Amino acid sequence: MVSVVIPVYNTEKYLRRCMDALLSQTIDKKNLELVVVNDGSTDSSPEILAEYQEKFPDIVKVYNKTNGGQATARNLGIQKATGEYIGFADSDDYVDPTLFKKLYDKAKQENADLCECHYHSMLEQNGTGADGLPLYKEIGTRGTICAHEDVKELFLNPQVSPWNKLYRREILINNNITFPEGMIYEDTAFYIKTLPFIKKHAYVDEKLVYYCVRANSTMTGNLGRRVGDIFNVFDDIIEFFQRNGLFGQYKDELEYFCVKTAFCSNISRIGRVDSNVMRGELYDKTFSFVIKHFPYYKKNKYFTGKIGMYIKTINRKICPVYGKVLAKVMVG
Repeated sequence: MVSVVIPVYNTEKYLRRCMDALLSQTIDKKNLELVVVNDGSTDSSPEILAEYQEKFPDIVKVYNKTNGGQATARNLGIQKATGEYIGFADSDDYVDPTLFKKLYDKAKQENADLCECHYHSMLEQNGTGADGLPLYKEIGTRGTICAHEDVKELFLNPQVSPWNKLYRREILINNNITFPEGMIYEDTAFYIKTLPFIKKHAYVDEKLVYYCVRANSTMTGNLGRRVGDIFNVFDDIIEFFQRNGLFGQYKDELEYFCVKTAFCSNISRIGRVDSNVMRGELYDKTFSFVIKHFPYYKKNKYFTGKIGMYIKTINRKICPVYGKVLAKVMVG
């Protein structure tokens, strides 16, 4: 069975589209469970979910909780899920009807602990279509999503979001892998912490998820100091690997991942912060983190080619220039 965890918070505008796509899945419905967690929505989302639960009681399981953030909703969903595999969906996105059948069949065929597919990245535009939903423009995707024989390759240029993946449930439960709560970028920590326990990775070479980027979403809005949550996430990752005796085994991969994230996507987000003072503080914190945890990062074997040249040349003095440029070219 596949359990799909769907956190919901005030997404009434998109929710029916999401639920209809999930209920249209071509996988045998006896093998599908939708674990929907309403995270204290104040719009009509709870009423919409109640309709679906009443109409599809054998498939749709709704859990209501006080608002605590997306990570708390996903963590509750993992605990309530009963499937052999767990997938995730965001309530403002939608998926191809064949998504979970193809992921599940591939995972079973290859006895994989993690199976993923490619995706469409859709930037919301002004105006709406005939269905009343926003118009979208397809933009470039993040990460190198492909088949990997060596699991260590999954550290190097991933798409960390959970909504294009199936995880074997026992991997998450047995190793107490959860989303860190109370911060953004929780997807990053969750993804990286699963990797040491993935013995087999599988890949479906199709774009089966429509990831919808909203201008006012958590990841695209100007969040000021919350941009600094990434350092708490890094600390969470490093502590997890150290506590489990895994840091030495994956030191090179963790160094590459954390430094690349700090100097690329993190710098782009800092570049969108309005306050000059706050930007300066966050740039300082970025370099302090890297030097503290990975002082010899320039010698990392994975930093080659253009990304290697960038990583090895960026410094505190010129990073504001890079921040302005990356803020314009990187979305999310």
